[in-house]
Amino acid sequence: MNLPDPRLYPRVNPQNPIIRQVMSLMTERDAALVAQKRVGLQQLMAELLMSKDHYALNGALTQAPSQDAWLTMWHALRVEVETASAHDQRSAVLFAIPVVLVAGCKGETTLPSEIDGAAALAILREHGIVAANADAWLSGALLGPDVLAAISPAQLAEWRATITEAAKFPIDSAGSVIKVKDEAVALRYLIGVAIQEKTAEPAIKLGGQVTSWGMPLANLISETLKTDGVTLFPIPRTPLPWLAAQDVGRVTQLETRLQVMTSNALRSIRTKGRTPVVTVAAHENNEIRITFSSKEDPERWEGYVWNLLPSDHVEQIVQYVRELMQECRLDDLVFIENVQPTLDTDGLPLFITAHTKPVVLQ
Repeated sequence: MNLPDPRLYPRVNPQNPIIRQVMSLMTERDAALVAQKRVGLQQLMAELLMSKDHYALNGALTQAPSQDAWLTMWHALRVEVETASAHDQRSAVLFAIPVVLVAGCKGETTLPSEIDGAAALAILREHGIVAANADAWLSGALLGPDVLAAISPAQLAEWRATITEAAKFPIDSAGSVIKVKDEAVALRYLIGVAIQEKTAEPAIKLGGQVTSWGMPLANLISETLKTDGVTLFPIPRTPLPWLAAQDVGRVTQLETRLQVMTSNALRSIRTKGRTPVVTVAAHENNEIRITFSSKEDPERWEGYVWNLLPSDHVEQIVQYVRELMQECRLDDLVFIENVQPTLDTDGLPLFITAHTKPVVLQ
């Protein structure tokens, strides 16, 4: 059974030029006109970035009448932010490496929030991720998602076009505090820049899979952040452009948190000799809620919440949950076929358990 998508989208706003262009592009069937209209969308995006009209850009994204429309706009935005002009002899490739930190301790503590950026860059060079002769720089500060989110797409596009030396990258921020209380799955980023010469080989390889460089970088982070009484498992992801890195980092954190919670919850239920049941439901406030309960105990349960953003694909989340539960040898996995309310009749957050009947909305 597939899970319903609970997200509701606004009606098409024909007064918004970006929305109007996107809908025209999405409904076009002639290949030549599709290409022409795609160029038109890119031009509109370029104009918004050039004028630094953050209000209009955010307005278009929030008024997207469907996920496909949002993804079309997002792709056009990324092209304008990340692609160098044909006239530029050199451009700055801004990248970020998502790092998920799985940590545990007894009580509460704070981890260091910076590593040796030069040593991390050396690892990337050694393994061919950053070209040996490329002008590149990598910060050692482990930055929180809020730091990256605060940088507008227009600023990223400007930096891409104007930074000519990697060492002159204008962000010089200290690492974001990493607090651990009993257990934590924290998301941080290493940010950097590589200068790309127009006729040269790629200064940095973006995307793809984490290969031989992943373990040395994880070891560097683990050794630097080592703290008495704390177990730490760093999970670095592949270098990506800033906008893509934020999406990948967030999803990796959510998946890792779900892994940790699933392991703990199922172990707790099984050690009591009970039969675990996992229920997955979509809720009206754009959430997917996953509940861990048992057939034998109607009172005790644990809940996990995945807040849906426009970039999330419900079917991919469902597939991930299925595969995770299969790995955990769970027999009872229940998907609720209709969207559920946010609150129960007592005004509390509604979580569907093995002993709760789903609500049928009228």
